Amino acid sequence: MIGWLIVIFILFMIFVVIPLGIVAWLLSRRYNRQERQIRNEAEAHRKILEGTYDRIWQNIKLRAGIPENCRRDFNSIYPDLLDRSIDNEKFINWILDCNADFDPAEYVPLLESIAFDREKFVNHQLRMMALIKEHRLLLSTIPSKWLIKDKTAIFYIPVDTEYTRWGRSL
Repeated sequence: MIGWLIVIFILFMIFVVIPLGIVAWLLSRRYNRQERQIRNEAEAHRKILEGTYDRIWQNIKLRAGIPENCRRDFNSIYPDLLDRSIDNEKFINWILDCNADFDPAEYVPLLESIAFDREKFVNHQLRMMALIKEHRLLLSTIPSKWLIKDKTAIFYIPVDTEYTRWGRSL
C-alpha cells in the first residue's frame, strides 16, 4: 500500500508539479521582461516630455530674449501654450514684461516652433498615458500579477489641457 502511494506521489511530481513549475518560471520571465520593457519605454517618454518642455523654454528664451529669472512665470503659462488656448495678447504681454525690447517680427516664427513642439509633446504624452494603462493592466491580470516582481506603479502627472487630452482633433 505504501509502495503504491510513493509511486503515485512520484508520478504526480513528474507529470503535474514539475511541469507547472516550469510553466510558472517561463511565464514569470516573460511577464517580468514585458513589465521592464514598458517601464523603460515610459522612462524614455518621460525624458522626451521633459526635453520638449526645455526646448520650448529655450526657444522662447532665445527668440524673445527672455532672462532666466522669468522661468517661474513660464511655468504658469506652459499649460496654456500646450492647450493652444493662450491668448495672443496675454502671451505677448508676458514676453514684453520679461523683455521690453522684443522684436515683434519674431512672434510668428516663435509661435510656429511652439506649434511643432506642441504636436510632439501631445503625441508622447498620449503614448505615456497608454503605457501607464498597459502597465496597470499587466499588474492587475492573472497570472501576471502573481509573477511580476516589481509592482511599483509608473508615476507621471500629465499636463491636462483640452489639446493634450484629445490631441489634434480640436
